[in-house]
Amino acid sequence: MEIGKLIVSSEAIGKATASVKKFIDSICDKSSFVETDAFVTGKTFEDAAAALGEGVVTGYATLGGKPVHIFAQNAEVLKGSLGKAHADKIVKCMRRAVKTGTPLISVIDCGGARVGEGVGVLEGYAEVLAEAAIVSGQVPHFCVVKGNAVGMMSAFVAMADFAFMSKDAVLSLDSPMYLASTQKEFPALNKLLGYDAHKGGADIAQFSYKSEADLKKQLTALTDLLLGEVETKDDPNRVASALDKGLPASDAVKAIVDDGKVVEYCSDWAKDIVCALASVNGIAVGVVATDSSVGKGYISLDGARKIAAFVDKLEAYDMPLITLVDSLGFNTTVEQEKAGAAKVAAELFAAVASSSIDKIGVATGKAVGAAYSALMSKGIGFDYTLATDKACVSPIAPDAAVDVLMADQLSAEKGKDLSKARAKLADSYAKLAADPMIAAQEGYVDNVVEAKNLRPYIASALLMLKGI
Repeated sequence: MEIGKLIVSSEAIGKATASVKKFIDSICDKSSFVETDAFVTGKTFEDAAAALGEGVVTGYATLGGKPVHIFAQNAEVLKGSLGKAHADKIVKCMRRAVKTGTPLISVIDCGGARVGEGVGVLEGYAEVLAEAAIVSGQVPHFCVVKGNAVGMMSAFVAMADFAFMSKDAVLSLDSPMYLASTQKEFPALNKLLGYDAHKGGADIAQFSYKSEADLKKQLTALTDLLLGEVETKDDPNRVASALDKGLPASDAVKAIVDDGKVVEYCSDWAKDIVCALASVNGIAVGVVATDSSVGKGYISLDGARKIAAFVDKLEAYDMPLITLVDSLGFNTTVEQEKAGAAKVAAELFAAVASSSIDKIGVATGKAVGAAYSALMSKGIGFDYTLATDKACVSPIAPDAAVDVLMADQLSAEKGKDLSKARAKLADSYAKLAADPMIAAQEGYVDNVVEAKNLRPYIASALLMLKGI
């Protein structure tokens, strides 16, 4: 005779899920969480009590007053391991998010696969990952790595729109224990494969969080921006005089956007590029700024990858792109060229060119070579372009132009102070060939303005492009 299921009490379920529900309550609006499929279990009579809720809590809530769907793996039930019923609960929650058009929050703390279930568990993983691919771009997907994201769940994290990692989190495709054993000294897993290990290497974990309150604040800000529901009283015609004096890229971004508030994307990866989500005149935007103080003013290959990934995110949520360009373009090594530098550059150009979002490009400093073409040219698809009156817009940097275009004039200065002669020739090139007014006269730059007035011009251009 087939053994039936064990009937478990609400009290037992409550005790088994108390910790994970407390975490959910801490990142959502108070008392807003409603659990779904609370009594689901795929286990049989003998061990059903050990599998209360299948090691994952699913449901819906509000965040900043906006509806969200959420699932959180429960490390206290079967170590949060994934079985077929566990996977089915997750897939059901994800499908509800897509059907209702509400953001999805996934909280990952998984002990791996329940291999005792055989091939069924592999089918479960496949269904979860397939659904993650469907969710991407349909609704915002925020993935929180609270504990372990190992094996195929690490790929799930990488498929989310935005991923957050705690200080205790571990993310690895292979077994973290095995990978640690290959080191000379067996390290703490969160040190070997935690946020600090991943932050500078790729677009996987874009954010970290120090506490549940910090996580809630970041999630709320992102949700508002991605849903285009931003409230601000900041004057769109506000003048930012500090921009005339020159500001670091991150500060320049804050000076232009509403209330100086930004959510920086991958802040610890490719520091030559600042990518930030913000709003201008209440319109949610993505801003890309090159930082000329990093990498001698050139765009790194990781910087190009970062921009391409960010533009893809903006395209998914129809958010306008604003670029602040102060870069000399690319400067690669022989090794990088052999490793496919041209392919990386191609991915950047393709991401910008194929995007259908509104694009505003601004030359704030040197907009030279590929930096101009990729990040503000009419040819790549920018709708409106500006340059500050002190910008340099040119196919080649003035210093380099001396050697490439003015070699004869420089050689004629033999016997004189070559450094002064070089500086004089570079200044001459900047005035005669790299002045932004020349690009404006040729129709490539729509306006040349003082840096302090960038915000009013950008705010006005956004309204024009949006047809508001």
